[in-house]
Amino acid sequence: MGDRLLVYDPVADTATTEGKQLRPVETLRAGRMGLVYSGHGSTEKFWPVFEETLQAMYEPKETHKLYKHSTWNPAPMEDMEELAAKVDYAIIGVGA
Repeated sequence: MGDRLLVYDPVADTATTEGKQLRPVETLRAGRMGLVYSGHGSTEKFWPVFEETLQAMYEPKETHKLYKHSTWNPAPMEDMEELAAKVDYAIIGVGA
């Protein structure tokens, strides 16, 4: 696998009770990327490198970031709605 990062499609078909096999997402390239970061202390050095890696891999036409003010509380709904209106997908860092 080397220096590859695989991103799997987490979207389920809720109309059935049968699961589907996870598959790598190839459609992220050149889309509008959202990055939501919790700011957890254990990831402060990791997250910036992860962001750079994702941007290099998927070459988004736009990147929008939302850094939460509190590791433990959800981002405010209005902030999430604003981000959702600007992006095609989001990568969310949940912490340790």
